[in-house]
Amino acid sequence: MARQRWSQSGVRRRRRRAGLGRVAVALSLLLIAATGCGGGGPTGPLPPSGNSGFSDTETPAGRIAGTWRATVLIEVPADIQAWVTTWNFDPDGACLQTSEVRSVVDTLPRVTERRCSFTADGSVITIAYSGGPALPLNYTVASPERLILDGLEYQRVDF
Repeated sequence: MARQRWSQSGVRRRRRRAGLGRVAVALSLLLIAATGCGGGGPTGPLPPSGNSGFSDTETPAGRIAGTWRATVLIEVPADIQAWVTTWNFDPDGACLQTSEVRSVVDTLPRVTERRCSFTADGSVITIAYSGGPALPLNYTVASPERLILDGLEYQRVDF
């Protein structure tokens, strides 16, 4: 009964605080989703590339050429994070992987970029980072707008 009016119960106040916590989490998720839905990269809008999803040559490298993005929401202790991975595949075999971690607690996103090269056959893409081992990943181009890379779905972001 300390610090409460005679007409208030402590249970009611605790319920109100719990409800505010749920609202704060929902608002945070909404803000993360809103910042991740833009058509740009970590530093701003991407320039148009002219790739339509499938090339005229229909080579495996030509089918995956372009920029692809996937966003995964992760709950960690005392935080909710959005992990955004962007792959840029050039038809000539060059690639760039950009990883961005956006946090509810930390206001500045952490961005890392890794240059690489790739080779692709019908179902396996092999990514080679400079100074590191080659990484074989299964892939499927489900449609001109959807790439499934090692079980994670990516959306095309260069239209």
